[in-house]
Amino acid sequence: MRFYRHELEKKSFLIVDDFGDMRSMLRAMLQSIGVAGIQAVASGEEAIHSLEKAHFDIVLCDYNLGPGKDGQQVLEEARYRGLTGLGSLFVMITAENTREMVMGAVEYEPDSYLTKPFTKELLKKRLEKLVARKKNLEAVERAVKQQAFEKAIQLLDQQIAEKPRNLGELTKLQAELCYRAGDYGRAALIYENALAVREMPWARLGLGKVLYAEGQLEQARELFQQLLMENEGLTAAYDWLAKTLQAMELPSEAQELLQKAVILSPKAILRQRSLGELALMNGDGATAEKALSQAVRLGRNSVYKHPAIHASLARAKAENGEETAALKILKQMDREFEGNREAQLYSSMVEGMVQAQLGQDETADACLEQAKGLFDKLGIGVSPELTLEMARTCGRLGDLEGARDMLRIAVSNNHAEEGFLKEVGAVIEDLSLDQDAAHFIGEIRSEIVRINNKGVELVRIGDLEEAVALFEEAVGRMPGNQVVNLNAARVLIMRMQERGINSGQLGRTRQYLERVRAVDPENQSLRRVQSMYQGLLEQAG
Repeated sequence: MRFYRHELEKKSFLIVDDFGDMRSMLRAMLQSIGVAGIQAVASGEEAIHSLEKAHFDIVLCDYNLGPGKDGQQVLEEARYRGLTGLGSLFVMITAENTREMVMGAVEYEPDSYLTKPFTKELLKKRLEKLVARKKNLEAVERAVKQQAFEKAIQLLDQQIAEKPRNLGELTKLQAELCYRAGDYGRAALIYENALAVREMPWARLGLGKVLYAEGQLEQARELFQQLLMENEGLTAAYDWLAKTLQAMELPSEAQELLQKAVILSPKAILRQRSLGELALMNGDGATAEKALSQAVRLGRNSVYKHPAIHASLARAKAENGEETAALKILKQMDREFEGNREAQLYSSMVEGMVQAQLGQDETADACLEQAKGLFDKLGIGVSPELTLEMARTCGRLGDLEGARDMLRIAVSNNHAEEGFLKEVGAVIEDLSLDQDAAHFIGEIRSEIVRINNKGVELVRIGDLEEAVALFEEAVGRMPGNQVVNLNAARVLIMRMQERGINSGQLGRTRQYLERVRAVDPENQSLRRVQSMYQGLLEQAG
């Protein structure tokens, strides 16, 4: 058995740097302090490939990596895809410290920065301090990966009770997990207790997020505004305040705020996209075009690259009277997302709008028919936002019945999402559909509530056969509705608990759960039904 002199010797390292000499120097530094597990790669793409294949405790990544992904994009993809765990460290190394670089990288929270040149002693000291902050998180990480948030929170309770040196890190993580689990009361208590000790921006921000989640928008707004007055560089507070202002139906104020944020941190692709799409909605074509152009540029090597960004930029160009440029962007999108049906749908929709603007009505109609065919082929894979965009496209190209059909699908599959339903109402009014938005939405919601209530009553009286039939029929009509899918899964599990496992019913249960997970992997009800499902499998051996 090997004897370790210190914690760093136990760790596995990934070095990412495009200069061979720097890779060799970092390797030599680590080896001189006793580290044996070292892998080194020369590009961002190689880094992601390595992270996909193996777990690394510590990543030392240069910011500038030549052509392809830079260090920020490696970090954002690693965070987005869960390639680095709670106990892992990501240290950004850079020869520059420009505001744009630092603000861009900090969006995805690296654990630390190291500015070249640095000594072996500084590297060792910094890493030892960081490792101490992340100590003993392996079991918590496993629970989080299994979406077992309550178990992870209990494990943290045990560690916090021992008052370890990394108490602050554990407290912050516990609050975040409570928030993700939907336990807003407990999250708020943790944040308030932390703030009672001393003012901490992360706790103040977390408390604001809780207020937002609980619908206390005015209080959330005041908190985020105060936070920004005291911490004007805290970019996450700009995002949450803008989100709050949009929920309060103040889109112009939200846009103004995001414009300030992108000046502060211009390399944040998601914020540039949000600003561009909001400006487009507000009729500010110039701001939309500028922000979306940035988002497309930033997306070239980013995990957040998406056809919707290109489509929105094409729309902005068209609304600014640049139809030829809009069509050129769509051709570029077709090349970059070749074979992607969702991208083809976006392209067909926007081209139809542009061709109609150019007076090419026959071509516009052909684009709309192509879009409808693609929409049908995608089926439940179409996002709520894309369904709404399809409704807008139908309406603006004169197919009002098609627009109504799309809006029915949008409401049926998202009847419990209040914010989204407001957007549906806005589209109904925008398209002048000669329809009362509240009545249109209310009728569909009432029917879904009636089905759910009837199903609950059937379960209560023990008629599981009828309950299964009712919810499976409802799923057939509303295949994208999370509530209906979860109810169908729940009654199937209950029936199998009573009568034994049936392979067909087991497969359908798994399908319903996967549908919800694909849209909202952290859905609280999903976790409860998933737990029932796992219990059923364990019971059956």
